[in-house]
Formats: sequence, C-alpha cells, structure tokens
Amino acid sequence: MKFVKLILICLIYGFLQDPSFAQEDKAKTFFVNGYLKEMVSFNDLEDSALVDNLIHNRLNFKWYPNENIRFYGALRSRLFIGQTSKYLENFEDFIDYDTYYFDLNWTIINENGVVLHTMIDRFYMEWIKEKLTVKLGRQRINWGINTIWNPNDIFNAYSYFDFDYEERPGIDALRTEYYTGTNSSLEMAISLPSKTINPDSTAMNIFSSALMYKTNKWNYDFQFMGGYSRENWVLGAGWAGNLGSASLKGEMSYFYPRVKSKTDPKAFVGSISLDHSIGNFYYNVSYLFNEAGYKDLGAEGLIRLNSRALTAKNLSPYKHSGFIQASYQAHPLINAGFGTMLFPQNKAMFLSPFATWNIFQDFDIDFIVQAFYAEDTSRDKFRSYSTSYFLRGKWSF
Repeated sequence: MKFVKLILICLIYGFLQDPSFAQEDKAKTFFVNGYLKEMVSFNDLEDSALVDNLIHNRLNFKWYPNENIRFYGALRSRLFIGQTSKYLENFEDFIDYDTYYFDLNWTIINENGVVLHTMIDRFYMEWIKEKLTVKLGRQRINWGINTIWNPNDIFNAYSYFDFDYEERPGIDALRTEYYTGTNSSLEMAISLPSKTINPDSTAMNIFSSALMYKTNKWNYDFQFMGGYSRENWVLGAGWAGNLGSASLKGEMSYFYPRVKSKTDPKAFVGSISLDHSIGNFYYNVSYLFNEAGYKDLGAEGLIRLNSRALTAKNLSPYKHSGFIQASYQAHPLINAGFGTMLFPQNKAMFLSPFATWNIFQDFDIDFIVQAFYAEDTSRDKFRSYSTSYFLRGKWSF
C-alpha cells in the first residue's frame, strides 16, 4: 500500500501546485474532468420485472509535474437504488471487481436496496524517457484490436454488455514500451497476482506476464505476443489495415493451460471484423471462434455472456459467435442503430437497438435495449429470457 499512498500524495501535491491555485503565468499541469450519469432501467424477466436507478459519477485526475513524469488517477462512484440491489443476494459482491491486487473498493452504504459503492480504477505513474515509456500502478493494458472480441486482450478483457463502463476495468501492473523504430515497438507487461472466481465457480490466479512486438508492413499493423496469463501459456498475433475503403482487423491467441482439465482445456480463440462507413451509415461485422466453446449450451450461455468474469480465452461460451452492428447519423446531434449477436448452433441471440441524442454540448441522452433470446427446450419454442430497457442522461465536465 506504500505505492498507493505515494501516488495519492503526489496527486494531492499536484492539485495544490495547479496554477488555478498558484501563479497564473505557469502552464497548467493539473487536470480534472469527469461525468455524472443518471440511468433508469426496467428489466422484463417474463415472470417478473425489476425497476432500478443508478447515479454514476467519475472523476479523472492528471498531473504533469515535468516532461518525463505523469500521474493519473480516477475515482468511480455509483449509487444503486432499486429492486435488483434490494433483492439480489450478494449484490455487493456482484458489483465489486476482484481482479485487482490492491483492494481499493469501498461500499459506503448498503441498506434496504440503497448501495453506494466507490472504487479507484486508475492509479498509476508514467515515466517517459526518449523511446522508453514505463507505467506502474492500476492501469488499463489494452492489447486488443477488434471492436467487440479481443483474444489478445489477456490482461483485462471486458464484456460488451457492460455498456455503462466505457473506460473498462484495469489491472495492477507494470508496463514498459520501447520504440524500436518509427512504426515498431517492443512491450512487456506484468500484472500482480490475484484470485478471481470463474463462471464455473472455480478459483483462478489472474497473474499475467507477456511480451508484445508491434510493426507495420504492407500498410498493415501487425502484433505478436507470447507469455503466461491466468494459469495458461499463451501465443498470439493480430493485424489491422484497410480492405478497400473498409477496415479489416483480426487477432488470435492459443492458450495452453498449466494444468489441463475439463473446465480449462487448451484452446484456440480467433476473431475477425470489418468496419465500414458509407456517408452517415456505419456498420461492423465480426466473428469469433472459440475452440473450447460449446455447441449445445443453449440459454445457459446467455448468463455467462453477461458475466464480468469473461477472459480473453473465454470471450463467449459458445463455439461460434457472430455480430452485426449498424448505425445511422440521422442528424448531427442524433445517432441511432442496433447490434445483433448470433449463436446459430446454440439457437440463441442478443438484440440491442440504441439511440443517442446530444441535447447540449456536454449533455447526452441514451436509450438502449438489451434483449436475450434462446430456445426453451422444456417448452419447445424460441422465446425471450430477458429484456432490459435503459434511459440514461450523461453530463460531461
């Protein structure tokens, strides 16, 4: 915890040294921004319904004491009021992230359906010296390329369904990057060990350590990586470039477990995506192959899809997953579209229409639907298992 205290002291010191509070002729070195969101949700579970409210605040801090050193911090606070927080057993554990070495989560209130939870999800120091960059602390290590599924994102994979967490979770780690040329670099990252619970309720150590090499050839960006992640040896590669006027991206990883088991077999995971814009119309088509995925999981897989315990090895519990997203900028201030995730072998699908209205310069209104469908073998019919409606206002400052 000494390191955490050191960075906290530095951020407070930077706040006091900010020119807004000191001399006005100095360049600004301390920055604060963030947002405040209010979201109402209605969850239709066919035989019951849940109404919830979430107030979500985020504060980002940056301090640049000199040209070589930078400090970053972010505080994420959420106030849950509603039926889910009241009736869901262990709701406090459900919203808590257990993938960090340092416990920087606090539940301030937990009483009669009112839960106030806050956490520090960014807290790191960056040191830059010529071609070398070193980052130490709680940060996000984003090695993924694709928009939806990232088999290369072995340090902190994320769930597509967790749309209200745009910054995505991070990890307590050391990361160094050395630029070997104009378009090439060598990167090393090591995360601190911590135990998390898998969707099958088994425990897993999330310690990861890996190297990545990036280069550019034939106007395509390539990356190659190798290392150890979450009790698996892993090799991976990815690319990003243009196919005509579209963007073509792909990435793949092969996971070989330290101890093979039925719940943790060796597996190849690969994804490919195509992004394209035609005027105000945008679309994305993606496909994910998970060698260890199931062909006949059915509706049970929908629950795992929405789990925060997803990893780069298990981005989808299904063997084959497809995704189509399209949106249209109907007005400079209004964007609308839909996303569809398909699991044809398992007779399951996910639908998500959405619309965004930028009412003012720093204020947006979002309407989002998330609906999960699958075959009900007991009733011999294809039906909705859950449909959630979200209305969200966001003020950025």
